[in-house]
Amino acid sequence: MTNEVNNFQKKLAIKFFSDLLRSWVWGWCDVRNRYRRSTFGPFWETINIAVLIGGMAIISGALFNINTLSILPYLGLGVIFWTVISNSISDGADCFISNSVYLQNSNMGIGLFVGRTIFRIYITSAHHLILFALAVFALPIQINYNSMLIIPGITLLFLNSVWVIGVLGLICARYRDMKMIVKNLTQLLFFVTPIFWSAEFIPERKRFILDFNPLYYYLEIVRAPLLGKTPPLQIYLVTGALTILGFSLFYFFYTKLRKRMAFYV
Repeated sequence: MTNEVNNFQKKLAIKFFSDLLRSWVWGWCDVRNRYRRSTFGPFWETINIAVLIGGMAIISGALFNINTLSILPYLGLGVIFWTVISNSISDGADCFISNSVYLQNSNMGIGLFVGRTIFRIYITSAHHLILFALAVFALPIQINYNSMLIIPGITLLFLNSVWVIGVLGLICARYRDMKMIVKNLTQLLFFVTPIFWSAEFIPERKRFILDFNPLYYYLEIVRAPLLGKTPPLQIYLVTGALTILGFSLFYFFYTKLRKRMAFYV
């Protein structure tokens, strides 16, 4: 009996990740269709991000009495990767609801819809990195061996996006009010996550603002390497633990809710 359960679990995992990886084409088509007949395509969002970064840099420099050019790399990467994190949360909450027609009229695996969402987010966000490439030539950004840590960093961020989208998609499809709760919490977390302000400004007695904010860890594993810094070991330990915990949580909801998804959406 135990072997049968283990084999079933393996088949579920293989099926889910197989569907996830195959869905990159679907995500790419979503991006193309969204910007069809547009001159700049997804670069319109990159332009919006550039304007946002410039405005926030001026305001942050004035508020914290910091040179605007010196804060641009930190703030710019923070905004770019925050869009990945926040879109994973907000789009994840709507993942299965927005694909209700397919779920109700086909036997397609939910890994396809998770993959469709996540690849659409990452393909669009990849266009924003052109801003970082331009900044490397214009600003004093240190590119060194520490920058290679972006590879494990982006891998961990991607894996966490998978379970976040899966869990939120399942929960919000079952309990519709959760979608608005998630949206409001995401807006709140923007202000308590060091995006336009530095973590160094937090006094020791209020350090819990960062220690108990998981988005801070996700942000640092990708921002610090591109700034030429090595993220502290604690960042990787916490992110790794959250990855294991998140996939365990996703498996729990996946096995409980997947069979009735067509009724929930």
